[in-house]
Amino acid sequence: MSAAKAKPRPFKLTRPIVREHPLQKLIADVLRLEIAPAGRVSREGVVWFSIDFADFGGVAPGARVGRGVVAGPPDIVVLWSGRAHWIEVKAEDGHLSDAQKSVITALLAAQCHVGVARDATETLRCLDMWEIPRAHRTWGFTP
Repeated sequence: MSAAKAKPRPFKLTRPIVREHPLQKLIADVLRLEIAPAGRVSREGVVWFSIDFADFGGVAPGARVGRGVVAGPPDIVVLWSGRAHWIEVKAEDGHLSDAQKSVITALLAAQCHVGVARDATETLRCLDMWEIPRAHRTWGFTP
């Protein structure tokens, strides 16, 4: 008797997962087209910018904490009509940290809008759900 040969697994193409840094860059490019450059006010009075707390602890973590810097704020804030709208950018396989969950809970308690986007299309869905004016220069955009 001969040993049965193992059946090879079928070949399957899988889409690569876009990591958070390039994904946020791509989303920023879409927001530039849809709203305005970061930190500039659109004709409709919308302004957005990114917040980067990477390496939150840094070399001297006490200095940041003493200034009120906390870990966990979402990556992008969109300000419109007196309200803050926050977007946390996550890679397809990413998960919210405990610090992010805590800050998001606080933002929701403060009646802010918060969304988690895994691509540019989800970001645009958030803007539309919140009725934030945009140019509609992009649609169906997926990285």
